Amino acid sequence: MYYQVEEQDGYYRIGSPENVFCYLFVGSKQAALIDTGYGFGNLEQTVRSVTDKPVVIINTHGHCDHTGGNAQFEEVCYIGEKDIALCQEHSEAAMRRDNAKRAENSMNFETGETYNGLPEGFNLEEYCSRGTGTLQTVSEGTVFDLGGITLKIYETPGHTQGGISVLYLEKNILFVGDATGMFVWLFAKETTDLTTYVEAVQKMYDLDAVSYIGAHNRQFIIIWNNEITIFIKLHF
Repeated sequence: MYYQVEEQDGYYRIGSPENVFCYLFVGSKQAALIDTGYGFGNLEQTVRSVTDKPVVIINTHGHCDHTGGNAQFEEVCYIGEKDIALCQEHSEAAMRRDNAKRAENSMNFETGETYNGLPEGFNLEEYCSRGTGTLQTVSEGTVFDLGGITLKIYETPGHTQGGISVLYLEKNILFVGDATGMFVWLFAKETTDLTTYVEAVQKMYDLDAVSYIGAHNRQFIIIWNNEITIFIKLHF
């Protein structure tokens, strides 16, 4: 099976070979999926193997490794307004083709060997013809009541202009996408200035979540208070 589904404390982690993780929540009324990865495999089928409830799609930002599977779903995909254009750019055929080529020539960094990271039966032309899915903007303070599971949106720009994070209120866990952790690129054209990013870090810090979970790490990202305090003091 291309995707690996692991049940966690109140949600499911869906991982793919390119080290991208999506997060599925199943409430009594509906489900929600944070990010859709590159979408090389059949993510919609994987989600349906867990639940048949309608699914709210939430994109933490517009990069292709977080929105590539949007078009597999009929449901609306929520995204920060300032990342709409970025999502459209990253859904173009040329970008998708490049992503697939890299996946086809993936490298095991421990052995140095290359391997085909695409799923069996992968259809390149079909993949390249997909769009963004049905996008709808979401803003700070929006709450999704799934039925026993409540998700709240926080705007956390930095890595991208319209980046958002999602707080799982019942568990006090913040799902940050790439807003913090090992993959915070701040040098691309779509990133913000450092001051804006530091303000987002301050916001995440002030939420005092139990865990901060990113999209590219199997383990939870725990932001240690003293390290973040030092970071904020250095940049304000």
